[in-house]
Amino acid sequence: MESILVTGCTGCIGMSVLRYLAGKTDAKIVGFSRNPPAFPPPGDFEFIAGDVTDACKLTEVLRTISPQRIIHLAGLQTPDCQSTPFRGMNVNMVSTAKMFEIVAKELPGLVRFVFASSVAVHGPRAAHPQPKLGSDALFCPSSLYAFWKIAGEGAAQAFHMETKVPTVSLRLATTYGPGRDRGMTSAPTTALKSVVLGEDFEIPYSGQEHYHFVDDVGAGFALAAVAPFEGYGVFHLPGETFPIQHFCDTVNQVAQGIPGLDAPGKAMIKEGAPVVPFASDLDHAATIRAFPGMPLTPLGTGIRKSLEIYLEKRDSEVHGGVTPNFMVGLE
Repeated sequence: MESILVTGCTGCIGMSVLRYLAGKTDAKIVGFSRNPPAFPPPGDFEFIAGDVTDACKLTEVLRTISPQRIIHLAGLQTPDCQSTPFRGMNVNMVSTAKMFEIVAKELPGLVRFVFASSVAVHGPRAAHPQPKLGSDALFCPSSLYAFWKIAGEGAAQAFHMETKVPTVSLRLATTYGPGRDRGMTSAPTTALKSVVLGEDFEIPYSGQEHYHFVDDVGAGFALAAVAPFEGYGVFHLPGETFPIQHFCDTVNQVAQGIPGLDAPGKAMIKEGAPVVPFASDLDHAATIRAFPGMPLTPLGTGIRKSLEIYLEKRDSEVHGGVTPNFMVGLE
């Protein structure tokens, strides 16, 4: 039986990938992370505890399960990379390069490797004069996180050149929706939760963002791993660019029309907030040509789904006699 290894399986994207794969493939899914998932997916799923910086453990796992496909999501996000630079370097860059090296040595039967990259490699939108940014847009890193992702893409390309294994680097921007609880661009999701709790929330940056609904992100990474593909490619995950004010306006408008969501809070931008330091207006035409099945949920639909999920969670906790605590996470 074919097996698929997902590192970082307990994060927001990892859980979304697991949910998608559970309903779309007969392969055995193996999750690798420091802690087990709070809500394991149905079907043939195995969890293995471990840290991607532990090369010995990683080698043991790869030898034991011998996966045919790998989705490498494990990594620290921008705030953690800035606050603990060497740890961020070890997790996001050193361990990624080491993993490619170990896989090249230990898994001659591998048929696909997918690496999770980021549009942070392009830096701020103002650095690019073109109306749309293709995957070949220039690198302009403005954070350590971005530098590590550039290095990861280089390692992915080197891996493909060394092994000829089809390899994909998939870049994502602002993921929003249930489970998105960490990182700088988790603010839109925090706004969604706050609105359901009847609290106002100020997004701490301005400008515009390129948005992906969380279910689409999971599907995108899963399809990059299982859909037909040859060679090496860098792709932008499909998404939509909107001003952050438009996101706030859409949240506030949609919230008013959801039955049972009485006296919702309001999403807004903090006065004087700096411009978000990430690129937007991303061109994903090449992505759709390579992976035509990748979904793209319209912003209003994704917002409505998210609000309805949080509302159901809030009400179930209230009816259970507890104070709503989904602000700390909902997978």
